[in-house]
Amino acid sequence: MKKNVLALSIAAMIGGFAGAASAQTFPNTTMTAPTATDLVQSEGGAGHILVVPYFTSQNDNMSVFHVVNTDTVNGKALKVRFRGAANSDDILDFTVFLSPGDVWTGSVQGNEQGSYFLTNDKSCTLPDIRGQQVQFVTDRLMPNATAAQTKEGYIEILNMADITGASTDVYKATKHVNGVAPCTSSVLDATLNINPLDAASVTAAKTSGFETPSGKLTADWYILNVNQTTTFSGAATAIAATGGNGRGNFVLFPQDGLNTAASAANVASLTADPLLQQNIVKAVNFDFPDLSTPYLAATATPEAQASALTQAVANTGVSNQFALDTGINAKTDWVLSMPTRRYSVGADYTKDVTASDYRVFNAGVLGANSQPVFTSTNTYVAASGLICATTSSYTFWDREEQSKKNGAVISPSNLKGLDFCGEVNVLSFNDTGTSVLGATVGRTNVQVDYQNGWGAISYANALPVVGSSFIKLSNSGGLSNGFSGTYGITWPHRFAK
Repeated sequence: MKKNVLALSIAAMIGGFAGAASAQTFPNTTMTAPTATDLVQSEGGAGHILVVPYFTSQNDNMSVFHVVNTDTVNGKALKVRFRGAANSDDILDFTVFLSPGDVWTGSVQGNEQGSYFLTNDKSCTLPDIRGQQVQFVTDRLMPNATAAQTKEGYIEILNMADITGASTDVYKATKHVNGVAPCTSSVLDATLNINPLDAASVTAAKTSGFETPSGKLTADWYILNVNQTTTFSGAATAIAATGGNGRGNFVLFPQDGLNTAASAANVASLTADPLLQQNIVKAVNFDFPDLSTPYLAATATPEAQASALTQAVANTGVSNQFALDTGINAKTDWVLSMPTRRYSVGADYTKDVTASDYRVFNAGVLGANSQPVFTSTNTYVAASGLICATTSSYTFWDREEQSKKNGAVISPSNLKGLDFCGEVNVLSFNDTGTSVLGATVGRTNVQVDYQNGWGAISYANALPVVGSSFIKLSNSGGLSNGFSGTYGITWPHRFAK
């Protein structure tokens, strides 16, 4: 990836991030050496990295997701991390072990304390959280954050390692027997002693049954509201490591709060997250890997990895449809999620929101134009503490390319100033009440003159935006006739590249 090498050289000259990018070589010794060279977005496909753009437990919603291991030979060790919608803070993470051909499911639901995670799946997790309501953690959220701060966000899923060899300890501990994985605690707890930066530790991990990750993961999600008989669904955004043998680095870090592997000396070589790099948030083992941890043979630094990942999903604009037809009580929300923004800019909650250094940048994360993706000129801080990204313009059309209001008016209507506040921004249409998704964390309302139509949002520099349009409608006679009268439609955004 020559463009990344050039881009990093430019970043080193212009400055703006925590020191020079630090290279990290992962020892593979007896494991299969990873030779994948590129990260490619595969919407709805299989990959090594999966992103669920949005989850919510607002307004009685339940968010459910299914992760499928389409590899029928090898098991998978996964890092699952939930990040908040405001500024992408870690609110829950754990390790999951999948059998070959396995499907793992879980849900996010709400209570008075915020969101909690629940899985009744038989696959192994570390720690063992099966059948438990695990409350999301608020330790890293902004001070005095309300429960709502954990009720919206997005999900990262990363293939840290493969599990191989029918006779190995890890394979036998995680392979389903009569529909249930043994989840041998002594074997899974032993992974807390693995250090993927140490050659001897990697060799021992190989003997126990681990291999470099080969991906082949898919995921699907749905948002269910039982009280309102409404469901939305979609596929996770998949990022595949391609080229060579299609394998990434072995990045199975211990799922604990120590820093045996994530020592202060290693942090800058393991993550592009500016808050972790500058020790504003103290890094521990469970912080790794994140999506910027070097994964390819071509990404020796976190900045190169984050740049490659950002460029894989970046676009210069999104377009989609909206429906506000009063005859069917139609309402629309657009989700605009930026799952790699955290590696370019984070919020320092020890500072006042008006302080110039509240935003902490890593200018080494670059777009395809070899320039930093997020800067002080294309972001600002809202009074709520959310970091906002600016856009250049947006345009909305009706379904006939024109509308009538006080006489004939030629469509479209052109407007400026629509910004994305929060890591996940929910754009509601002509709706100042409870919107389709009930969003409150990073919600923006836009007024359009048309009942139905489509719109396009453009930004001057490419941004890593993913998401969908969520349209809710109802048949007013449905309930009185004895059947459900509420329906949900989900359309993925179309992207301009």
